[in-house]
Amino acid sequence: MDFRKRLASAAMVAFVGLSGPVHAEQVTLTFANWATAEGATRDGMEKVISAFEAENPDIKIESESIAFAEMARQLVLRLRSGNPPDVAQVAGNDTFALALTKGLEPLQGYADAEFLGTLTPGAYEPLMMGEDLIAFPWNQAPAGLWYNKKLMADAGLDPENPPKTIDELNSAMAAIKEANPQVIVLGIDTTNRAFALQSNWPWIRAFGADPVAEGGAEGEEMQAYLGWLRDISEKGYVDPGRKIGEFRPLFAQDQVAFLWDQVLVQGVIQSTNGMSAEEFNQNYGVIPMPAGPGGEGYSFDGGHQLVMFGDSEHKEAAWKFMEYLGTNEAAIKTYTIETNRSIPPVKSIEDPAVAELLDTPVIETFKNDIIPTISPMPFGPEFAEYATVIMAGVQEAVTSDRPVADIAAEIQNQIGN
Repeated sequence: MDFRKRLASAAMVAFVGLSGPVHAEQVTLTFANWATAEGATRDGMEKVISAFEAENPDIKIESESIAFAEMARQLVLRLRSGNPPDVAQVAGNDTFALALTKGLEPLQGYADAEFLGTLTPGAYEPLMMGEDLIAFPWNQAPAGLWYNKKLMADAGLDPENPPKTIDELNSAMAAIKEANPQVIVLGIDTTNRAFALQSNWPWIRAFGADPVAEGGAEGEEMQAYLGWLRDISEKGYVDPGRKIGEFRPLFAQDQVAFLWDQVLVQGVIQSTNGMSAEEFNQNYGVIPMPAGPGGEGYSFDGGHQLVMFGDSEHKEAAWKFMEYLGTNEAAIKTYTIETNRSIPPVKSIEDPAVAELLDTPVIETFKNDIIPTISPMPFGPEFAEYATVIMAGVQEAVTSDRPVADIAAEIQNQIGN
């Protein structure tokens, strides 16, 4: 019997020696996202997930692909059924709508003051609700006014001196339309959907309007904004039926002169027409929104956020994954910059190769001139309803001859109700 015990003990020692050290128990995180649901971003996201798992063998990521348009609805349903993911990719009003369910884990316990100090100014502050940090800023994708230098030059305009006010923009649009009647002069999304209100909000604010404030929808400022849209529509400067994504390939083909769109435009154009970065900068530029009647121009941030759910059983692992996606320089290079064509939330990059990717005229303009102009959005449980009402009025302004004052009064009546 003693011999058998010694033999078994020796066998166990030999087995442990062959198998190596025993790793900590592996946990599995569920990650709901649309990055792996879309062809343009799937490969980049999967590479980042694989790299994270290689660096963290005790954490397995189970990616759950959900279409962007379905994300909020699916997450709310799963919250109600008690089966939310650990981490999810969200954006815009969905972030705040989810926070109001009380199902999200506040992140200030994971992101201390020292960590938050490594982020760019304005990256996380809009994601605070009271004392709670409701989401982590994965990337930033603000909007600017892109312009085609060739079309400006063809119209006798100085492509190195783009418009700085809406009055100057109006004059430039008139010159371009006269020189090239077939061109869409201004690509702006006026469709009836929540994103379109997010895109139009800076223009509304540039006219001094706030249609969700008491009495603001029928004020003079809102009527001036609707009147401006009516005017540029009647003059044929805009194409009211297109979503923002439909303008991008046309902009790459010199069929749109000015485009109100996000930072990702450069990547779309270079992918479409094969331009080098040098060729792109010779042909296109971007500036902050021209100042409105109040003397200010604004932007919106269409970036993506990451949220953790309070029901997660692996919160420390979830935060580790979120922090990796947002701040790891390899992840920033692979996904944020090269795949998503957006701006990382970190102040500085140590890897020279990654820093070089951000050292471009476009990124510098967005970081230094456009991001500081981002206007807070009226996000909340009523935002989708506001959007439907306001954008219906916008569509009526650009497609009908109904008096603008009546359209504004109808918006006010519906919001008031």
